[in-house]
Amino acid sequence: MSARERRLVGVAALLVCAALVWLLLLAPALRVRAEAPKRIAELQASLTRTQAEAAELSRLAALPAAQAQVGDVGAALRQWLKEQHAQAQVAALPGSVTAQVQNLPAWALADLARTARTQWASRVVSAKLKLGPDNTLSGSIGLQSVGSEAGSASGEPAAQGAPAPEEAP
Repeated sequence: MSARERRLVGVAALLVCAALVWLLLLAPALRVRAEAPKRIAELQASLTRTQAEAAELSRLAALPAAQAQVGDVGAALRQWLKEQHAQAQVAALPGSVTAQVQNLPAWALADLARTARTQWASRVVSAKLKLGPDNTLSGSIGLQSVGSEAGSASGEPAAQGAPAPEEAP
């Protein structure tokens, strides 16, 4: 190749390298830097809501449970989840109820604990949930009747011999 061709190939290679550096390193970093303040504000608002819900749950845990106003906690939980527009499968055992939920609004978790405590004489003993991108929770929730010995020593509801879960309408 002539000197002119070598120079053109070198310039072309330099342009390709510069484009790759821009596309792979600089553009994503600049995008993250531009979006970071908005994301930080969203996370701080979420943290504030979560801390308020945690404080409410702690306050509820300290309250004495009311006498149950509902005979069947499983049916009451199924109805409550339906009112929250959550899909759920509820399995009830003597003294405990387990629900597999999807699309439960995140704000409704504290309301569930309050309702269980005040209306069903139960308490939430386990909640293994994941927060989705649309601020809904999916996972399992375990309730136990206050004073019930159905749970294990760790507070988890007994799961052996559970009947087939009934799907909420």
